[in-house]
Amino acid sequence: MQSLKSGPFEIGYQNGFLRQITHRGVEVLRMMYFALRDHNWGTFAQLITNEVVDSQEDSFSVSYTCTNINEAQAAIFEWSVRIHGDNDGTITFEIQGETLQAVRRNRAGFCILHPIQGTAEQPVTIFHEENAKTETYFPRYIAAQDPFLDIRAMQWRAGNGGEYRLDFEGDIFQTEDQRNWGDASYKTFCTPLSRPFPVQLQPGDKVWQRVTLRLISIPAASSLPRSEEKSLRKQFQLGVAASVETERLSEKAVELLKSLNLGHYRIDLALSDSNWITKFSNYCENAALLNLPLEVALFLGDAFEVQLADFMGVCKQNGLKVKHLLLFSDQQLVTSQSLIDYIPNLKRELPNTKIGVGTDHNFTELNRNRFDVGEADFVSFSFDPQEHAFDDLSLLENTETVQYSVASAENLYGKPVHLSFIALRKRSNPYATNPVDFVLPLEKQIDSRQKTNFAKVWTAKVLEHLSLTNVVSVTMFRTVGELGIMNEEGEEYPVFEALLQR
Repeated sequence: MQSLKSGPFEIGYQNGFLRQITHRGVEVLRMMYFALRDHNWGTFAQLITNEVVDSQEDSFSVSYTCTNINEAQAAIFEWSVRIHGDNDGTITFEIQGETLQAVRRNRAGFCILHPIQGTAEQPVTIFHEENAKTETYFPRYIAAQDPFLDIRAMQWRAGNGGEYRLDFEGDIFQTEDQRNWGDASYKTFCTPLSRPFPVQLQPGDKVWQRVTLRLISIPAASSLPRSEEKSLRKQFQLGVAASVETERLSEKAVELLKSLNLGHYRIDLALSDSNWITKFSNYCENAALLNLPLEVALFLGDAFEVQLADFMGVCKQNGLKVKHLLLFSDQQLVTSQSLIDYIPNLKRELPNTKIGVGTDHNFTELNRNRFDVGEADFVSFSFDPQEHAFDDLSLLENTETVQYSVASAENLYGKPVHLSFIALRKRSNPYATNPVDFVLPLEKQIDSRQKTNFAKVWTAKVLEHLSLTNVVSVTMFRTVGELGIMNEEGEEYPVFEALLQR
């Protein structure tokens, strides 16, 4: 990442975007960038050409051409980009785009990321059209709905006491709490989601936007943040999920997994699958080899009473003990209220099993589809860092999100929190416009970094942040394979060491 300066601002420049904009050592903005997102909220890849960067002592200018390409490597959209940082601290980012091929888009334009640390609970003034304005605050707990709407400009105070302003031209903007999807930021973006999408762009259609950042007031020396004392680290139970690439675990893999001192072995069962008993049997054999109790994620339909009776019958017949039972509704984003209300019946049959509800997707589902937790023992949700960005730095920045999501879930439901499970990439896309794209094929769940030192570093940071929360139980990665912590022969990936050293 190249270092640039604009008056008192220090800026990182990487892959055409501005990152980690700081003032006197405090991060003011995390990122200024633009994106073209398709009808399923996928992000089109970008190719940068004709890049010119002029870096001076206290100012800079950047210009380049950015081309969006589709999966067939065809150019579909082209942007002309100019960025200027003046010596007074005024930063202007301007884009002029043109459609090359017809494309359905959900978004085409700027996104501005605000860091959570130093921004949460700080006052902000939102300027609307016709000089109207709203005085409010950045939310502490994760906001279910977008906190700021109809934005022409915004002025806020950071944790260092300084004041800053953003002005937006070319579209109307709004702010969402990206922690809902695993990102450690608030995001101010266009176009308002109240407008219909996707939008069909035709060749020749154009997009123009400009965003300007200004320093309004300099923090007093007494306002500069002080270093905080280290929080007491807490212990939580760590488990691993069954492989979806092989049914059997090698002897070497079993021995290595045993050395991790894990707390449970998660398995997923869709009880509408006619073959679920056979799958259950195979999973149980592996759990026995690992000497681990089961965490069973059940995906249930409308006839859940019959399905649960069948499941409990198999457990009793085979003397199986289930440590955690996760109840998910296979046609809903969160556990249905009728299924939650049935939990007292389950507890009579499974008195030693902790029963959880929630979602197998992002925290946002817990936040936006609220329910009465009833007699459930805990709430659960999943975490991955790549809903919006895919580069190494963004993934590392997003590790802190687990602190906010655990605290927000605890605040929202008043129950112990489980995170089940954590992976580098998501396993499904509940936001797909086409329901056919809801379940992701294996190749779209795989991240090549799973086998590298990056996954080790990322995992260590996630575990460190989790140790600062009240989370009770965590399921992280799968046992073996492309999504695992070792290959099928039992040759460990670097990430294995991060789990071993926790």
